[in-house]
Amino acid sequence: MVLINDLKPFKEEWRIRLKLLHTWKTKTDYGGESLECIFADETGQKIHASCKRTLMYRVQRDIQLGERRELENFKISATGGQNRPSKFQYKLTVIGDTKIKPTDYRDENQFLSLASYEEIVTGKLKTFFLIDVMGQVVDLGEVVICQLKTGENMKRVNFRLRDTSGNELVCCLWGPYAEQIESHVEESKDEPIVFLICFAKISNFRGEVQITNAFDSSVLMLNPIMEEAIDFRQKLSKQVVDDWNEVDIKCISEIYLAVEAESCKIVCTIEAIDMDWGWFYFECNRHNRRTTRVGRKGGGKMVESEKPVFYCDVCRANTTDVSPKYKLHLFVKDDTGSCQLMLLDTVAKTIIGEKAETLWDGSYAEIEDPNILPIPIKNCVGKSFCFGISIANDNVANGSDTFKVSEVRLTDYNIESSSDVSTPFSKRKEGDAELSYMNSTSKKLRAQSIKVEKIKED
Repeated sequence: MVLINDLKPFKEEWRIRLKLLHTWKTKTDYGGESLECIFADETGQKIHASCKRTLMYRVQRDIQLGERRELENFKISATGGQNRPSKFQYKLTVIGDTKIKPTDYRDENQFLSLASYEEIVTGKLKTFFLIDVMGQVVDLGEVVICQLKTGENMKRVNFRLRDTSGNELVCCLWGPYAEQIESHVEESKDEPIVFLICFAKISNFRGEVQITNAFDSSVLMLNPIMEEAIDFRQKLSKQVVDDWNEVDIKCISEIYLAVEAESCKIVCTIEAIDMDWGWFYFECNRHNRRTTRVGRKGGGKMVESEKPVFYCDVCRANTTDVSPKYKLHLFVKDDTGSCQLMLLDTVAKTIIGEKAETLWDGSYAEIEDPNILPIPIKNCVGKSFCFGISIANDNVANGSDTFKVSEVRLTDYNIESSSDVSTPFSKRKEGDAELSYMNSTSKKLRAQSIKVEKIKED
């Protein structure tokens, strides 16, 4: 048994234990197709591997993403060119005599090689190597449709990533990566969106360093949950708290006078809970993304006690591994006026005091009576808090009176329930009937056709 660094081209009788990190298919120069893989050993060293079409299905059958296998008998050859996913100088090729065997060795390590923003921008990293980069999404643009030089139409999205030190990177993702963002960004309204781009390409566009996808060999993860992402969020949360300490406290009448998107704090009382919306939704536990109910395993009519099947766009598959997350819409008021606030899971938990899963009754049946609420949620009515809100473009340009809550301060703002506040209700104020879910929190991404933009391909 050897490690990746021990592999040399002089023989084929090697034995090694590898974890599969990523696979994709690519067209070969002679018109065929090959399966490309990225493996890692126990030390975190990565190696690029491939196999021809005739062996593709055997490899896919014998090893799955995230699993380790023992490989015996394979070819080692020199590697080169652009978009190299590993700095190791050799490449592994699966041949007809290659054996793939199970192993009891397990680990959860993703073996990320997160690049420094400063080294990327200053050009210290070689551009023919692919990198991993993580950051908070800022300045997220709309998804647009561009026409390539070949005449093919492809979606594109531009944005910036920011690290915990405030450094920023210009990013541009194409095709399915732009579509992935388009499908999921609307669900990330309760907290900063974090992207992890694995095997990303460093490019230069109009004199500016830019991160983009290396065709299909890159991986995009939205709000990932591995250890490195948790650490990033903890550092980011501390930074966010410091930022919220700096914003002004305004009254509700003032936030309607805003002429541009901004953040502020309001001190107000929860007057009622808008029951036109359910108080929770189901989220994929693997990717922290909202799911769509698709029915039951095997089809047919579902009984109440049976766990339904949900579809996750990130998994690109059906799943039953879901859990409920908060989605609360509140009517609030102060002495100057009233508005609506939207709180998703992390923020809502701050005022409720318990996880949504704790209050959930375990039923997957659709809500029949929206007025039936858990007691801790009802108890929020009549209490006052300091809410950190975002005044979004939709509030400024379209007059929407629903604002996204990003921060809640509990200290010194809780008061006892008073007799003049109402219980949860489902009828909205006149004029609110056409308010669509989430529209007030951010400018919605949408695909739109634009003037033909000729793109020079590498």
